[in-house]
Amino acid sequence: MVLKPDDKMKRKMSKNGSVLQFMYSVSGAGKGLTAMGAMLIVIGIMLAAALFNVLGAGSAVKIAAALILPSILLIILGVTMQKKKESGWLRAYAKKSGLSEQEILQADQEFCQPGTVLFALDKGKDTNSLKRMGFITANYIRFPGSAPYLQRLTDMVACFYTKKYLCDDGGYDRALVAYSTDGENVFLYRDSPEKASLEIVQAIEAHNPMVITDHHFTYEGKEYDGVRGCDEVIALHKRIRAER
Repeated sequence: MVLKPDDKMKRKMSKNGSVLQFMYSVSGAGKGLTAMGAMLIVIGIMLAAALFNVLGAGSAVKIAAALILPSILLIILGVTMQKKKESGWLRAYAKKSGLSEQEILQADQEFCQPGTVLFALDKGKDTNSLKRMGFITANYIRFPGSAPYLQRLTDMVACFYTKKYLCDDGGYDRALVAYSTDGENVFLYRDSPEKASLEIVQAIEAHNPMVITDHHFTYEGKEYDGVRGCDEVIALHKRIRAER
């Protein structure tokens, strides 16, 4: 799925001043503890209700309290941990991406400008789905997922959909593959839907025509394999960019 967010959606995703912070909040140990605490409170209430007529009100309340009170502490701890995690979103993106904090803030600003594109492999538009989406701005791209990774659009080397991604067992699989000049961060989405994958490839190519969009291709008489020979593809891409 590829879509152009309207102003309302942009405001929702940047309500705290940063779409990248919004996306960074999708995961974290704090969320797990908060959810666990809430679940234990519900269990405590249900258990007390079930034992009310058997053990009496006093005993039922004590049993519920034994579960609910620690659960409240879990929720408080979870909320505190999550807030601490989310406050470090800028450092997390800088560390993972290798970009300066200034560039990351620039990407945030570009997101709110016209021409921004959101993309994902599914059609979900709820808050959790929005946090996992990828986006393209004038100069930056973020691929779908929860990792705090951002890269320059000009550093993109290849993005293609293939039905012949080589598996460990020697068979083939469908996949959306993308990587950049550093060669370290490869985005691999196994068994990705063909229509959505091709839409994403086309959207990226429209923003950066130098991106290689074929698994197998020939250049100057030499054959290249975008999966098994990605180092050669990256070297070729760097050479062509230098010549231009």
